[in-house]
Amino acid sequence: MKNNSLLEVPNINSKDAKFKKLIYDVDDSLFCENNYYEEFEHLCVCSGGTTSSCAKNGFTTLDLRKNYSKIHLDRKTNLVTIGGGVIMGDLINHLQKHNRSFPIGLSKLPGAGYILTGGVSPLSRAYGLAIDNIESIKGFLGNGTFISLNKNQINPEEQLIWEAIKGAAPFFSIITEIELKTIKSNPIKVIEGFVNPNELSEIIKLSEEFPENISLQWIYAQKIYIYIFAELNNLEDKRTEEYLMLLDKFPALEKQFHENFNKINFFPKELNLYELNANNHSEVISLLGEDLKNDIPIFIKCLSEIMDNKPNNSCYVASQQLGCKTKKLNHGSSFFVHRKSTWKPWIYASWKKNDLQEKDVALEWIYKSWSKLKRFYPNIHLAQLHNHLNSHEEEITLAFGNRMNELKTLKNIFDPQGVLPPL
Repeated sequence: MKNNSLLEVPNINSKDAKFKKLIYDVDDSLFCENNYYEEFEHLCVCSGGTTSSCAKNGFTTLDLRKNYSKIHLDRKTNLVTIGGGVIMGDLINHLQKHNRSFPIGLSKLPGAGYILTGGVSPLSRAYGLAIDNIESIKGFLGNGTFISLNKNQINPEEQLIWEAIKGAAPFFSIITEIELKTIKSNPIKVIEGFVNPNELSEIIKLSEEFPENISLQWIYAQKIYIYIFAELNNLEDKRTEEYLMLLDKFPALEKQFHENFNKINFFPKELNLYELNANNHSEVISLLGEDLKNDIPIFIKCLSEIMDNKPNNSCYVASQQLGCKTKKLNHGSSFFVHRKSTWKPWIYASWKKNDLQEKDVALEWIYKSWSKLKRFYPNIHLAQLHNHLNSHEEEITLAFGNRMNELKTLKNIFDPQGVLPPL
């Protein structure tokens, strides 16, 4: 493949990058010192290709999708083993043949990076984050050392590596194989539709009392669209029905019944979102915060101000709901440190590619919006790496909090040449 050929990935920034070289295989030679100095400043890793960090001008990209795309479900244990280049849509399609599922996110396009950076799903409130469902991993540390870790056989020297893989893997490792718990595939009821800011305020208040099998997702683009997602473990579940009936008062909302999770497509075409525009580049920053409670009206007012100032119609703010199991599981045993979080909003900005002036305006809007939302959502979910943006250091500090020094130590030991993304 020619060095300047395009990498066919969903993220348009990365697709348009004039990268230096494409590599499909991980082996020791990738990390040897001579190679490092001669070949690349640092390595971009592509597992699904939805991040603007999977290819950059003048950098080398390691594309895991070609050689690390196997999926194997063990029917006795219901554990699934996937390669580091498996796309989440392919994973749940494979599992569905056996009536199993996995808590993937709102998009089916991300790869294993979705799992390794935390993995927030509409199912997370019932089953935890994606990282909470990791049983074992295989891969390479940034110094070329092969690692194979199993949750039930971790020795004391490996404990910190194991915890850091869950939430901070991209900074010091390349993961080529992950074994995951799967869940029984249940029917899903989705209540969705357009709402106004006052209705969104009411629905957020309701949602902070939802049981673990119901979660709220919303997006504020030109208009506000919401999804209330209910997993039906038992079709006679009265508690679920009682909560869903509270939504009958919102006339624009419609109920849809789906046989399973992978039948659902989030974010309808009427929203005219960026994904449909191949001429736009974009960036996204994901935040984390606790229950809004009495701050809901002030938050809605702040959100409306942010949307009034957006530079173009491709910019939006959206949010997913965590809580329940994500608050209870694995305290201290992962580098997803903000376990008290209930909300993961993200701010998305987009601009015409090659229009540097519009890019500056869009990024300024992201940063201003972030600074307004910090009072509600003080932390970061590092689902995207922004080492090319000025906000990178602050994002990392807010993402890893009290584990930041441990991460720096791991980086110094296991990626001394800085082959992988910098801290």
